[in-house]
Amino acid sequence: KTLGVSDWTVRRVITNLDSSFKPNYRWLPRHIAFDDFKSGKMAPSGMSMILMDIENHRTLDIILSRRNRYLRSYFLRYDRSARLAVQTVTVDLYTPYRRLIQELFPNAIILADHFHVVAQAYRALNQIRIQAMNNAGKGTHQWRALKHFWKLILTPAGKLRYDNYWCRANFGYAQLTDIEVVHRLLNFDEDLAQAYRYYQDLIFAVSRRSRSQLNQLLTTKLTALPHPLQKVQRTLRQHKKEILHSFKYEAYTNGPVEGTNNKIKVIKRVAYGFRNFANFRIRILLALPNTYIAINWKNKQTARAKVQARAA
Repeated sequence: KTLGVSDWTVRRVITNLDSSFKPNYRWLPRHIAFDDFKSGKMAPSGMSMILMDIENHRTLDIILSRRNRYLRSYFLRYDRSARLAVQTVTVDLYTPYRRLIQELFPNAIILADHFHVVAQAYRALNQIRIQAMNNAGKGTHQWRALKHFWKLILTPAGKLRYDNYWCRANFGYAQLTDIEVVHRLLNFDEDLAQAYRYYQDLIFAVSRRSRSQLNQLLTTKLTALPHPLQKVQRTLRQHKKEILHSFKYEAYTNGPVEGTNNKIKVIKRVAYGFRNFANFRIRILLALPNTYIAINWKNKQTARAKVQARAA
């Protein structure tokens, strides 16, 4: 309205742009990553996918659905030589992706994303913390302390403050450091203490890329772990090879993908949602400055402007 352009003109221009935003199906980078994000009712499953060149942190495309049938159809558009050139694929621990990746990228090594590996234990630890609260009873000293200091329990041990003393109302206004508070919280429940040690050991193994530490952690018997951690242990054992591969290729994580996911959430919020996936995809690819398609589009616009300047 400010520029005197009608809605239909904008829609027509966006529709005409669609042909300019097609990926290059003859090429794929050596190291790719993909992750799902909530796109809404536009997608058949409510979830779409971000495809990224993880080496250069550049978004390749936004894929409509995360369902295997659709992903297979999408990636088969790429030349076989392009798919054979892919060396690594970084993904989360969602099992259905594995067989599809092996089928479409036979030469690629699957890397388990570090964030999603640690997130398994993070969620289990938080679940056990809530169980400890419920066991203590609502309104009790233990319940209030576990609820108030939940962030300290879930914080990596290396980031806890050990030199600053604060007045803690939940502990009789005693002057305690963060680490001292955590120690007192763990004394409330044995399962919580065990889950906390497991969580911190996993963070240490992943952050240090320590094969020996990971192997030692995964040899822990299931019966020796609280029930929520038993599922985590099975999952990590199942993906152990992929986690070890990720230690070798430590530079390739889904961090840039998660960052792009956050930017997409902002785009959706500012636009009050989208009803058309094609428009949604073009909006994302235009808004993200590091996408190959946006870079190519800007280069075309620059070249066209130079030609027009010479003609003038």
